[in-house]
Formats: sequence, structure tokens, C-alpha cells
Amino acid sequence: MTPTVGRANPEGCSLTEEELRRMDAYWRAANYLSVGQIYLLDNPLLREPLRLEHVKPRLLGHWGTTPGLNFIYVHLNRAIRANDLNMIYIAGPGVVPQCPSSRGFTCSSRRGSRSSGLSSR
Repeated sequence: MTPTVGRANPEGCSLTEEELRRMDAYWRAANYLSVGQIYLLDNPLLREPLRLEHVKPRLLGHWGTTPGLNFIYVHLNRAIRANDLNMIYIAGPGVVPQCPSSRGFTCSSRRGSRSSGLSSR
């Protein structure tokens, strides 16, 4: 039987529509925060038109690996929670440092933190 979104199967491998919606929202939020950490010095919520002064003169990190690492994280997190696993996600050296910190900001924002998610110059 092929798992289908929103339909239960005997293996319990499918996602409900709500799980898929929440995972997608979390993934998009982590990606948004990662972009802000890589490129922006200020104005992360774009409350005013983006200006050159808001962009870092020297970038730290790169965008290339960010969406994939955030994608892996969100799916591993689901597996860990669903199966009560004792597991840790380790990304090797040279990997964009914004990925794990963006997820940390995403998690802390749900607990009421008001951090902007931006790294300093």
C-alpha cells in the first residue's frame, strides 16, 4: 500500500493534512530565518522597504545547503517525536551555521521569545 497524505495505512507511515501543513510552515519559517541570518543586518520582517543598508557587506554562509538541511531536520524531528527516539542530528563542518540557529529561533518563538533571528556583523 502506498502512503497517501491524509489517509491512514497499516504501517502508519502517512502524514495527515494537518501534519503536512505544520511541517511545511515550520520548514518555510526556518528557511526565511536562515535567509535573514545570511544576508541581512536589519529589517528582518521587512516592515520597511529593503535598502542596501539592511544587507550585510560580507556574507557569512551560503544559501545552497540551507533548504535541504532544514528539510531533513523537520522530517527527522517528526520521526523522533512519533517514535520516541533518542537521536541527534549532526551536520558536519562547513555547513551553513544559520540552519540550526534558525530552527532554534523558530522553536523559541513558539515559546514566546522575541529574538529577531539575525546574526551580528
